[in-house]
Amino acid sequence: MSRKLVLHGLIVICFTLLAWTWMVRDSLCELHIKQGMTEIAAVLSYEIKS
Repeated sequence: MSRKLVLHGLIVICFTLLAWTWMVRDSLCELHIKQGMTEIAAVLSYEIKS
């Protein structure tokens, strides 16, 4: 597999995750993706300033 193909794949995956996060930004608190022995977790942490 060429490095160029891998780089393009990673760019597509990152762009897809950013677009998906932007679409559900109001309701996103936690995201878990589990595939085999690999687990990816993203947690949104924020404080409301008054």
